[in-house]
Amino acid sequence: MNKRPTLYQEHVKMPNQSIGINCFFYDCANAPYSSLFPLHWHEHFEMIFIHEGELEIVIENEKHVFREGEIAVINPNYLHDGTSFAKETKLYCLMIDMNLFRSRFSEMAEESFITPLINGKISFQPKISGDEALCDLMKKCYRIFTGEEYAYQLLLKSLMFELFYRLFRSYVQENNADPSKHAVSVGRERVNAILEYVNEHYAEKIMLEDLVSVVHINKFYICKIFQQCTGKTVLNYINVVRVQKAVEKLISTNDSVTNIAFAVGFQDLNYFSRIFKSVMGVSPTDVRKKYREDKNNI
Repeated sequence: MNKRPTLYQEHVKMPNQSIGINCFFYDCANAPYSSLFPLHWHEHFEMIFIHEGELEIVIENEKHVFREGEIAVINPNYLHDGTSFAKETKLYCLMIDMNLFRSRFSEMAEESFITPLINGKISFQPKISGDEALCDLMKKCYRIFTGEEYAYQLLLKSLMFELFYRLFRSYVQENNADPSKHAVSVGRERVNAILEYVNEHYAEKIMLEDLVSVVHINKFYICKIFQQCTGKTVLNYINVVRVQKAVEKLISTNDSVTNIAFAVGFQDLNYFSRIFKSVMGVSPTDVRKKYREDKNNI
């Protein structure tokens, strides 16, 4: 995979660093807003099993809708964001540190399977449907992980190897190079630079001329390659980042909506309200109210 913008890297915190695995169950009814998680990437391997409901995830600029019984697969270093979900959605999430599979006794397996996956030479297909055995395996991982019975670490590690065995047997795909590979690589490097710039300067007025000085190509090509790589226009992406920052402030501070709008880079309150609702599906005050109600009910 190409180098990713570090500011969009999620540094996954493992509950137990000695295991290298995190597994949890999540009820989306508890989510304070409509976007489950923002655009990010991480070096860990991730699987999301939809127990109930529906979840929409954009993975490497491809939109996928996952429904009950399906599994979303996030390969290491892949950009992804949870764009929307049904409120009744319940899911199991499994995150695995790839170092779990490194051992001086398994060099051949690591060289043949794990290293190519980490380097992006191969990957697993993003959607898995109708594999009850794999779904049951994920639920078993959750039960073992949360049960923490004596020596559960050994069983959990064995389950990870079984899980990857099943994935490599049935769902692996090669990422073959094509003639435009170099052009795509250069385009992504420039887009990554833009992502970093927006994340650093979202509170300021951002003009296309500012991005020209960052990636050193003209405005036309900036717009073209950005949309090719992300599926969004530059302006749309800037607005999404600003809205996400506004949500963080709405649920973590008592600042007024007006002050928050200006703090995240919007120059007009009406425009902020319109963009916020188009992205989140609800108003800023609704997000704050919903979050506080849920918090009080805990």
